[in-house]
Amino acid sequence: MGTQDVSVSPTAASLIDLATYPIDDLDGPEGQALVESCRLRLARSGALDLPGFLRPDAITLLAEEANGLEDHTHQYATEHNVYFDPPDHTLPPDHPRRHRVRTNKGNVPYDLIPRGSLLRAIYEWDAVLAFVAAVLGEPRLYRHQDPMAALNINVHAEGQELGWHFDRTDFAITLSLQQCEAGGTFEFVPNLRSADDENYPAVAAILAGGTEGLCRTDAAPGTLTLFRGHFSLHRVTPGTGPRKRLMAALSYVREPNVTFSAYARQLFYGRETVHAEFA
Repeated sequence: MGTQDVSVSPTAASLIDLATYPIDDLDGPEGQALVESCRLRLARSGALDLPGFLRPDAITLLAEEANGLEDHTHQYATEHNVYFDPPDHTLPPDHPRRHRVRTNKGNVPYDLIPRGSLLRAIYEWDAVLAFVAAVLGEPRLYRHQDPMAALNINVHAEGQELGWHFDRTDFAITLSLQQCEAGGTFEFVPNLRSADDENYPAVAAILAGGTEGLCRTDAAPGTLTLFRGHFSLHRVTPGTGPRKRLMAALSYVREPNVTFSAYARQLFYGRETVHAEFA
């Protein structure tokens, strides 16, 4: 096996199914085969699900850990267009840039996820970072340095949803910890736009209820997902039932020392000041 970061790897390595996903030995033949397979699958649709990334016993432990942080959940509700830009009222009323959707969800920020937690161990393990970079074809990635945004637990209670949108960043990494009884489905349209063409007619069609090119997935708990959401329109539908949908968002970036502005922290977390208890 490859060299591990001994400060966190014993815990992280015990949580991940390394027999199926040998991320700790990417230079070996099995590790190289895994990366190549993942690259091909991600290229086809812009989304890659790795079910069973977590060991079955680890899924239970991580879900219990996340549910135990319920009191630290910040609720975030807003209306926005799919570009997260102010509406342009010079455009026709049916233009996508004037169409408003609703996002209503909770999140537990990084500074309220305790040091020594299992989720932090996974996020902070260098083997996970190296695997994500290899699959994305990035020469190097860094862990996000913002004390709130680096690692979040997204919480969707009954009726909560994530509205249609394009990501501002090129890729997103999530780890499913718990699913709701019904709903809470991740829907996306791969590569609906490009760097050269916003494809407004197709975006408008989806916003009007169209289903052409629509893909759906319910990532079972324990699934690691890599998603290129900058060009793929996507959302999470409302969930039903008392059990919450819990999804960890692992933020890795191309440049070192990336942080949020005070404005962005206030917008997404309701505060600018970091909680010193866990940070």
